[in-house]
Amino acid sequence: MAQLRHDYEQFCSLNTEVLVMVPNGPFMIRNYINLTNNPYPILSDKGSRVAGQYFQVKHFIKLGTPTVFLVDRQGTIRYAHYASSLLEEPGSEEPMAILADMGSE
Repeated sequence: MAQLRHDYEQFCSLNTEVLVMVPNGPFMIRNYINLTNNPYPILSDKGSRVAGQYFQVKHFIKLGTPTVFLVDRQGTIRYAHYASSLLEEPGSEEPMAILADMGSE
């Protein structure tokens, strides 16, 4: 999720928080955060229990794929990206355009 890390301040300037939900447990998430100096929250959904509630795709026998949510200050999900594989990383162009359009309304 390198692009999200790189553009995190831009998302914040649009009054939006980046939340990533992954099918990993807290130990793996903590290691990732320590290695990457990740600025945004990563939510653990070990066993993919929450994934179905947000229509997250399930692959590899009950393992979910990463999902990115952009949430405004009122708690409304303004953008969601459901990865099609464990390695897919979303870009920032589409969500930035959507958030910019919303800001101009």
